[in-house]
Amino acid sequence: MTSLELEARLDNLLATAREETADIDLFALIDIEEREECPICMIPLPMREDEITFEICCGKNICQGCCFKKTLTDMKNNVPRNKWKCAFCCQQHPKNIVKALKKLMKKNEPEAFMAMARAYKKGEITLQSDTKALEMYIRAAELGHAQAYALIGHHYEDGVVVERNMSRAFEFLEIAAKRGSFTSHQHLALYEEDMNIQKSIKHYIVGASAGYQPSMDDLMRLYKDKVLAKEDLTQTLRAYQASNEITKSKDRDEARALLKDT
Repeated sequence: MTSLELEARLDNLLATAREETADIDLFALIDIEEREECPICMIPLPMREDEITFEICCGKNICQGCCFKKTLTDMKNNVPRNKWKCAFCCQQHPKNIVKALKKLMKKNEPEAFMAMARAYKKGEITLQSDTKALEMYIRAAELGHAQAYALIGHHYEDGVVVERNMSRAFEFLEIAAKRGSFTSHQHLALYEEDMNIQKSIKHYIVGASAGYQPSMDDLMRLYKDKVLAKEDLTQTLRAYQASNEITKSKDRDEARALLKDT
């Protein structure tokens, strides 16, 4: 894709997203119960991305708890590591990751485009290419992936592939936030602290109410600095605890503890 084609694609993506999110309140609280569920335990997926595994064999996002439970079962049954299977579809993990991702991409699976974008960014299983990564993010965003909009925003923020444009970076981040990206609320809150502290607090409250710890930590900081009212802190803390309770499970706690000890 040429630079002109890339810019045209981004222009079209932004125009469509503006229209689709025009009536969405930027500071509407995120309903954690509407968050994608782990297809095995049927509990909303954790806040942290490193506690979610995208299985390229079936294209499912599996929580760390369910993945570890299956792994421990295989270990107890003395199943060789190279014979371990997916916790959801019970198929062996594909050896050719790129081929498996491309197969999912043909089915318009947004998570597959996100995974391929990360591969291009890191240059681990394919040649490193920021341009290809951006193309993958664009397609994932077209398919409705909220975090893809945020990562496109970061490209504009850092001037990677596209010319640095903070106005566009903000716009893509706000669209991501409207679509439910709590990390985008966190990013926008940090930007707004020096410009509009009340707007910044609103972003932190949305993220913290969804159970996102960095946002809660920043609200605690602002409360200690006497910027945030105690009533707002108390109300948000209750929502934060409730959201984390919804995503909690015994298997996830055990997996987290095991990883902490390793």
